[in-house]
Amino acid sequence: MSDWQPPTPEAGYSAREERAPVLRWVIGAIFMAAILLGALWLFSKVVLPSDLPDQVKPAAKSEIETPSEPVVKKSSDDEAWVRALEKDTLEGYREYLAAFPDGKHKDDAQAEINAYDNKSWATAEQRSTLAGYEDYLESWPEGLHASKAKERIAQIKAEAEARRKDAAERAAAEAADWDAAARENTVDSYGTYLSKHPSGVNAAEAQTRMDRLRASAADTAAWNVAKAANRASAYQQYLTSYPQGAYVPQAIAAIEQLQPAAGRTFKDCDSCPVMVSLPAGTATLGASDSDGDARPAEKPARPVTFTNMFAIAVTEVTFDQWSACVAAGGCNKRPSDNGWGAGSRPVINVSWSDAQGYATWLSSKTGQSYALPSEAQWEYAARAGDARDLPGGSPAALCAFANGAATESGLKWGNSACADPAADRTLPAGMLSANKFGVKDMIGNVAEWTLDCNTLNLRDAPVNGDPDQRGSCNQRAVRGGSWFSGPADLRFAARLMQRRGDSNDFTGFRVVRKISG
Repeated sequence: MSDWQPPTPEAGYSAREERAPVLRWVIGAIFMAAILLGALWLFSKVVLPSDLPDQVKPAAKSEIETPSEPVVKKSSDDEAWVRALEKDTLEGYREYLAAFPDGKHKDDAQAEINAYDNKSWATAEQRSTLAGYEDYLESWPEGLHASKAKERIAQIKAEAEARRKDAAERAAAEAADWDAAARENTVDSYGTYLSKHPSGVNAAEAQTRMDRLRASAADTAAWNVAKAANRASAYQQYLTSYPQGAYVPQAIAAIEQLQPAAGRTFKDCDSCPVMVSLPAGTATLGASDSDGDARPAEKPARPVTFTNMFAIAVTEVTFDQWSACVAAGGCNKRPSDNGWGAGSRPVINVSWSDAQGYATWLSSKTGQSYALPSEAQWEYAARAGDARDLPGGSPAALCAFANGAATESGLKWGNSACADPAADRTLPAGMLSANKFGVKDMIGNVAEWTLDCNTLNLRDAPVNGDPDQRGSCNQRAVRGGSWFSGPADLRFAARLMQRRGDSNDFTGFRVVRKISG
């Protein structure tokens, strides 16, 4: 029998103390397993097999993972962000945000997008145009600067509208000023327009019209100077200075009237006599020594020189032309036509003073210098270069040019060589033949008053065509004979004297007109 005895409580020993520590070992093992698993998970997150050097071989699968815990791969958020960074475009960043509106990189993506937004805005600001801001809004309707863009657009449109209204108002004002200037049509009116609208739409036209008006004013002034002088040389000076002037036709007409070519016919007014211009020249005037019918008062024959041309009426002054003078108040007498008929017949029953009154009225009416002819002018026109005694050279040829007394008249001095177309009266003016100067009825029909006084002869008479004012001026020379005259009184050189106050049915007159240089 052994000495062992079970311990007693009093000895401080318990049966529990005698059991093996199995529970604590189990707990500790579990705890260590948990730590190991956590370390493996952390290692998988931080160090991937692909990150290990090639010479380091990964641990056996049984050592790094358990069948229930797979390795976590890179997230799709990160992959999308990497793709966005690789593209580095606005579309790439927008695609990322569209896919991951709350992704890890949303702030970075938005920052990149904002950078594009700011760049677009900077471009719009640089353009500073309506189209520029509209382009920005089209690309960034909700952009960072959308409100500013809208403000700029509104401002630009408002300014454009203001400019449009201002332009419309200025255009209306300019149009009104132009209409006023054009209506007045003066240099001053166009000058006023230009002072207000120096660059206006009508500025060029205003300047053109001003230049034209100034030229016209100078043109008119030059024309008025020429008219005041009323000489062919003055009108020619106008034509030289203003070859395209407004008054060129009038100047040419004035020259032709003042200095028409020899043989040219013209009228200075509707009721004026038809005139023909005669050439300058020298002619022997007066009766020749061989003229058997010559009287002492018609001699001696002498050369007379006409330095200047002059014009003479183609026919004697008619009743119609005289009536125009009466109607105008220039003539105060209505002479009788003897019952032969007035109209185109030469006026008769007029005195030298009456004829002078008509010439004075004609000068006043036309502004030209009309007068009765001198004896030298009359004979120069009548002869027209003919040195013979009678027109045509013989009594038989005389009847083609002169209405004188013939056998039908019953007068003893009548011309028996031809018939008398009007035995006891005048013929209408211009019915018979013209001479070489184009003048008619210089011989016959009616005798014609001249400016010359009664002289006993032609000795010392003027040789320049002027009238002879010597002798008895109470009597005036009458030339050409009449319907009552025979061949002796129808000679070129025949002279008859009548008192200046006398009037009868066989005396009339024609006029001459000065042709100025």
